[in-house]
Amino acid sequence: MNEADEKREKEQAQLKYLMGLQQKDNEINDLKKSLEIVPGQIASAQKELEGKRGKLNALQEEIDSLKKRRSQLEQDAKAEADHMAKTKTKLPTVKTNKEYTAILVETDAIKAKITEIEDKELEVMELLDAKDQEIPGLEAEFKGEEGQFNQYKQKKDAEQARSQKELGEAEAQRATLAKDIDPKLASQYDRVRKARDNVAVVSIKGETCQGCHQNMQPQVALEVRTGVKVHQCQSCDRFLCFIPEPESEPQTESAVPK
Repeated sequence: MNEADEKREKEQAQLKYLMGLQQKDNEINDLKKSLEIVPGQIASAQKELEGKRGKLNALQEEIDSLKKRRSQLEQDAKAEADHMAKTKTKLPTVKTNKEYTAILVETDAIKAKITEIEDKELEVMELLDAKDQEIPGLEAEFKGEEGQFNQYKQKKDAEQARSQKELGEAEAQRATLAKDIDPKLASQYDRVRKARDNVAVVSIKGETCQGCHQNMQPQVALEVRTGVKVHQCQSCDRFLCFIPEPESEPQTESAVPK
């Protein structure tokens, strides 16, 4: 093998390593994105569950408030009943019709107030009964949602653990691949990758870079296709490679009887 062939083989090997490195970096990037997404997915599902819990808590707080209201109305009714009893004790001591009439008017007012309180208490009891009947359904719904969330979280935690393991393996494989690349070339690759949204190696189509879609010199395109030399795009600095398009299978004509 002459010197030119050795140089060409070395260039082809370096480009092959760069392509492999790009593929591995794509895999690492996808895994990192997956790891970044999972916590948000869990948080979103948990927020939805908290909304269900909040609805249940709000209903329970409303029931507690109604119970306090009912208790207060019972106390008010009892206080008015005591007031009625004390007022009636005055009847035997009255000496004039005017005093007697005044006591009757007062007792009638107290009766009306007690009736009003009892009506309100009845309304509260009916509403309380209706709210109590909502609790079992909401509790069952919440428990179902909570069970689904726990299953979902377990699945996502397992997915995250698997992705984390795969990421560690991919990063170790990348480090091994990088050792086979010329240090200067590897440094240039990393610089371009960071500047070009994690894409440092792109293919060409005809005489066009598929990274920035700018045309290149015909001689450069020829050398990229033949693998004579490692080239970078003059417009975007990405490393260029050539990936032959798969040949389409020839269509066979159907036999036509003569």
